[in-house]
Amino acid sequence: MYLNNHTYYSLKYGSFKEEELIELAVANGLETIVLTDINNTSACLNFVRLMEDQPQKPVIGIDFRNNHQQLYVGIAKNNAGFQELNEHLSHYLHHKLPLPDEAPDLENSFVIYPLKKVLDLSKTRFRESEFIGISIASLRKLPFTDYLKYRDKLVIQQPVTFRNKRDFNTHRLLRCIDLNILLSQLPVEQQGSIDDQMV
Repeated sequence: MYLNNHTYYSLKYGSFKEEELIELAVANGLETIVLTDINNTSACLNFVRLMEDQPQKPVIGIDFRNNHQQLYVGIAKNNAGFQELNEHLSHYLHHKLPLPDEAPDLENSFVIYPLKKVLDLSKTRFRESEFIGISIASLRKLPFTDYLKYRDKLVIQQPVTFRNKRDFNTHRLLRCIDLNILLSQLPVEQQGSIDDQMV
């Protein structure tokens, strides 16, 4: 299961619509489809409605980021969890504050920290609903960290932002528009990886 999927509601970052995410997931044989747009839940209701006639299960959440640097992904367990995630995001957006590096205790949501963030925080305590996300890229680093011993906390967190190289190129242009810079000036840390695809 892919736990970190974006659509073009990840503004100036994502490159395709929620219908296309569903088509991609169905074509790849997924039984559960998780939508986690960046600092946004605008696509969620339409996504759930589109899934009503599908045998796959829709799951919704939020990819929490500061300046497009991923902090954690929140995935709602139920409607109360979706409300928790929205309230957490809305508070910081409304007051124009940066999101905290660590999520609050969200009773009805799962929280997944990417391995890079866990390493940056030197995080060693995890709540029952908190996990460490391992992408294909971070899989190579895992054996050289102490987090290999947290086996019950490791989950696969391969981001999906692109379907192909064309989507990746569109994404890079969107990032340049957002930052008001030339494509040749786009920093690596301000863009996704070409590997952020379903494989």
